Amino acid sequence: MPQPPLVALDIGSTKVACIVALPTGGPSSYEILGSSLLAYPPGAATWPEDPLAVGRTIEEALEATGVARECLKAQVTTSHPAIRSETVRATITLADEPIAVRQRDLERLTRVALDHALSVDREALTVERLGCSGNGFEGVPDPRGLPATRLVGTFHVVTVPMAVRRAIVQAVESAGLDVSGITYSLQADVVASEEARQPQCLLLLDLGGLNVDVGYFEGGRLEASQVVCWGGLTLAHAIATTLHLTLDQALPLSMEGLASRRAEVKPLLTERLEELRQAIQDVLADRPLPDRVIVTGRGALMDGLVEWVERVTGVPTLLGRSHRIQAMGNLARQIGLSTALGLLELVTAGSAPSKNHPPARLFDRLLVRTKSLLTEYF
Repeated sequence: MPQPPLVALDIGSTKVACIVALPTGGPSSYEILGSSLLAYPPGAATWPEDPLAVGRTIEEALEATGVARECLKAQVTTSHPAIRSETVRATITLADEPIAVRQRDLERLTRVALDHALSVDREALTVERLGCSGNGFEGVPDPRGLPATRLVGTFHVVTVPMAVRRAIVQAVESAGLDVSGITYSLQADVVASEEARQPQCLLLLDLGGLNVDVGYFEGGRLEASQVVCWGGLTLAHAIATTLHLTLDQALPLSMEGLASRRAEVKPLLTERLEELRQAIQDVLADRPLPDRVIVTGRGALMDGLVEWVERVTGVPTLLGRSHRIQAMGNLARQIGLSTALGLLELVTAGSAPSKNHPPARLFDRLLVRTKSLLTEYF
């Protein structure tokens, strides 16, 4: 029976990027069968208010790839203004005498960390183990085999509201696909970038339509991140409101960035760039300066933005896009498809999350909260 193709979907705030590929054997090895980049219908209430409208766009994007073979499952990458991240410490006891740390001990440590990080209405999108400490060792990312009586772990956890996750699943399933897993867009972006393949420290900025994601990576591992609640679309809406223009008229002005010919545009962008500057400073706090900064997302095409980031960080800054699609149309199309292509790299390398193995169950968290309430009030 022939192997079904892989579908990688990047569900953004303004568009859906879709790539259909066929694994050819070996890690990160695949053949691209087709790709498409489709905007949501003009004026429609789409993401996240109307998952069914997003589902229709996904269905049209899948048809636009021109792939005739039946597609059954999709891996999804996304971001959202309500995404939240935090650093969590967790501790477990192993034994009275030192014993070798096992894989199941690390899994138990991760579950304890998630109990600390997750509220009852949120799901984990990313869980990165930054380091573990025990008897005689500290800050070891993988302590398996080391002797310890107690294990302390530090984790970076990125969470998303359950309502957003349900909306993603509903949108994809309404297009006739099953969701194999959902990945945070920053993790797909860093894999898509050629510069990120080197073992170095990177600062990655993904400028979407509704939010900007800022992430610090070391050796490919997401160490810290923040979400800034503005993007290219919100800036265009602010310009349209201020100058009494339609959104179609405001969008080109927003792409002019700091070089805009309209004097009213620069203050609007400067105000939002100050929020981005603060987020960059927070993510870089108490960490070594990155070797390189990568700016991606279609908002990165705003005139002067990459240069502004380089001035703020003092680090060489590049426009990030996958080398695999540098022949696919114009620059905006290349950047629009890069995140989905990075997701394909993760999937074929076996690093993408699976919906069949959720990091924590809602029932367990509800049970813990109920026990806490009973203890406190009764």
